Amino acid sequence: MPIINRIPRIAALVLIPLLSARAARAQEALPRVLPWGITGAEASTQLQAGGEMRIATTRAGREVYAISTKTPLQAVAILSRDTLVGLLYFHAENGIATARDLFAQALTTAERVHGPPYCRRPDHAVWALDSTVLEVRLRRPQGDGARGAEIRYTGPGYEAEMARRAAATAAAAAAAPRPRPRSVTGGRRLLGVAADSVAPDTIAAPPPPQVEAAPAPTPLDPVAAARALCT
Repeated sequence: MPIINRIPRIAALVLIPLLSARAARAQEALPRVLPWGITGAEASTQLQAGGEMRIATTRAGREVYAISTKTPLQAVAILSRDTLVGLLYFHAENGIATARDLFAQALTTAERVHGPPYCRRPDHAVWALDSTVLEVRLRRPQGDGARGAEIRYTGPGYEAEMARRAAATAAAAAAAPRPRPRSVTGGRRLLGVAADSVAPDTIAAPPPPQVEAAPAPTPLDPVAAARALCT
């Protein structure tokens, strides 16, 4: 029997709004940015600080995936050869707030903290901060992805890392034979991780003995980067 069925009716009517209000307040907070240039291990430690997130899985030198212990929030620390260059947070639509609600909440909070955005569209806003570009996006369903609000921080070296990955992917695709279609496991996905397959003891494959050191990133021009995202 579900726990809620064992709670007296009056107590249940009081408890449900309290839980909903707590979740709603958590959704209104803007996720924090971490110091650029820290390692993947340091990013893992900082993401888990305070006990509000736990690490779900890692890709050595490339990404650290974390999920919230309190709200439908996921985070991906994007690494360039084990150096933090970007942070992507995704708040999934849930029973309390729709994707449009979550986007509006993140947008309002970002404006309160950072002022008016560099540019604003119905589903996208960009801020040029100190050594950082902040984006708030409305994420609509695409493929097996969930809808919600995406908050992205990018720092020095992010664009170069994305370009490097795109080039490596294109080169590998050109060199490899056409793969056979693979069946997709059930369940919707959020940030590339199946929402129903993340467990506290999920561990990535053992990392290589050494991770190639990243070259010194080119200093970020937030205004130029924001302008590129707004055109």
